[in-house]
Amino acid sequence: MSVFQTGQIPHGFAFTENGALIHYKYAIVLAIPQANQGNWLGDGYVSFGSDFADIRLRIAVHNGSSWTSVKTITVTSSGLRVGEQLPAGAQKVSVGRAKAGANDTADDVPASWLLEYQT
Repeated sequence: MSVFQTGQIPHGFAFTENGALIHYKYAIVLAIPQANQGNWLGDGYVSFGSDFADIRLRIAVHNGSSWTSVKTITVTSSGLRVGEQLPAGAQKVSVGRAKAGANDTADDVPASWLLEYQT
């Protein structure tokens, strides 16, 4: 059985094309149940989708003591959703739009996140 949570990624660029913070008000932090550990018998995943244009997202996972697995991903409007399995001990996920280049102005393209837990 799977359990899902979903929501929108805020409009506005949180990060430059080089990864520097523009403003945190354009990011979102997802507090998540601790998947893939202890007595939990399931797996947790986070996925992203967009429409009308491709977007870049900066994703970071917090393990309870530090931000780990910081990466930038591209989500295409014409492709499948982009996702990955959450690592054991993951407590929260930070998501923010990152500019694809200095002239990128597509900061309001519809985009969403999906948390999935499988038992």
